[in-house]
Amino acid sequence: MTTIAFRAKIFAADSCQTVSSDAGGTSVEQCEKLFRFRTGGKRREVVVATAGGSELGMVFVDWLKRTGGAGAGDPPVILRDAHLEEDFTVLVWDRGRLYTANHLCRLIEVVMPYGFTAIGCGRKAALGALMMGASAHRAVQVAAAFDPYTRAPIRTMRVR
Repeated sequence: MTTIAFRAKIFAADSCQTVSSDAGGTSVEQCEKLFRFRTGGKRREVVVATAGGSELGMVFVDWLKRTGGAGAGDPPVILRDAHLEEDFTVLVWDRGRLYTANHLCRLIEVVMPYGFTAIGCGRKAALGALMMGASAHRAVQVAAAFDPYTRAPIRTMRVR
């Protein structure tokens, strides 16, 4: 899992990926969770933050690139029919609006009455920090102090 926080047009994400093997054992690796790309004839910039299953999250990112960033089109079969022991959630910044989605590939606009949001297993700690005025980066730092699946380094990305 992970923690993603969003405030003041800034995404912050930890970089922890926990990998479990069917043969037993768990390892921790670093991975990227913030992605920026141009779509719609390269005119529009989209930012995606992934939390949860990294592989399925990347299938979603690829699908979003291919469909023009608007989330049009049927979900990829691998997502629609996946046995979701390893589910994922994403935040998507597109056309000045923030959306959330999962394996169903249905973008749902996020309503932020307080001007921020968070996803992932450290969400509650991050939301508490954000409510107290923390930046997105600091909120993920706070989540990392309490959530074993949220770890540094923390990366940020500003949307334009």
